[in-house]
Amino acid sequence: MSRMRSPRLRLLGRVAGLAIYLVDGEAVRNVVDIDFTMGGNEARYGYVPAGEIWIDNAQHVLDRTATALHELVERDLMLHHGMSYDAAHDAANARERALREQLERRRPARFDAATVVTAYRVFLREKPSRQRSRELDRDIAEALRRRD
Repeated sequence: MSRMRSPRLRLLGRVAGLAIYLVDGEAVRNVVDIDFTMGGNEARYGYVPAGEIWIDNAQHVLDRTATALHELVERDLMLHHGMSYDAAHDAANARERALREQLERRRPARFDAATVVTAYRVFLREKPSRQRSRELDRDIAEALRRRD
């Protein structure tokens, strides 16, 4: 990342000792990684400094909040539970989907660090499981079929 200035625009908050930054996603894509979208963490992207979560500034407030949880869960599963990116990403998607349902009912006006903290604490209390992620995906698919 030596060819570009820091893409950090502002600190959104801190969760579990990690700094969550809003970053210039376009700059990251143009200079560092064309595939950077939504957000990133150190376990997935070597250019994200340790202890930081990056959130793309192209996102709306609800997306920023949900993506922060996704990145925290994905990072934890990869760094502390030895999961591959694909498995950790799938599990993080399940957590993100559940949070999005809550946020949709009570849309945040700005990045909601308190909600992210609460959701992340719930995740930390439960044992990470690929099986649980698949169960959540099935439950979500079934609920969507019933809705149609």
